[in-house]
Amino acid sequence: MDRKLIIAIFLAGFLGSTIGVVGTLGAQKLFFSDSPSPTGQAVIKKEEGPVISVGEFTVNLQGGAFLKTSIALEGMNEKSEAVLTAKDAFIKDRINTVLSSKTLKDMQPEVREDLKHELITQLNEVTGNQVQGIFFLSFVYQ
Repeated sequence: MDRKLIIAIFLAGFLGSTIGVVGTLGAQKLFFSDSPSPTGQAVIKKEEGPVISVGEFTVNLQGGAFLKTSIALEGMNEKSEAVLTAKDAFIKDRINTVLSSKTLKDMQPEVREDLKHELITQLNEVTGNQVQGIFFLSFVYQ
C-alpha cells in the first residue's frame, strides 16, 4: 500500500470519529440540557427533604365508618423542617378536616393517591408550599 493512502485512511477515520463524538455531545447538550426547556419552563430537580412525623389520626368518616392512620410529611428542603414543626397545630387541623370529609369509598387503595394529592394541596396552603410528599405509615378503616 502507498504511504499516502494509509495516512489518508487514518486521517479519515480520525476525523470521522472526532465528528461523531462532537456531534453526539452537541446533541446531548441540545436535547438533554439542564437549562430551561423550549417552552420556557425550567427543569425541576427534586431534592429529598426531611421527613417529619405528624402523628396518629382517628376520624369518623362520612357515612359512619372510621379511619385510623399515622402520617409523616416530606418537606421541600432542610429549611422546611422548621416551618412544618412550627405549623404543627395547623397541619393536624387541616388533616383532620380533610380526612373527616371523606367516605369509606375514598379510602380504597385505588383512590388513595387522590387523597394524598388533596392533602398535599391543603397542607401547602397552610405551610406556604413546604410539603412535597405524604406518607401513610399505617392505614386502618372500617
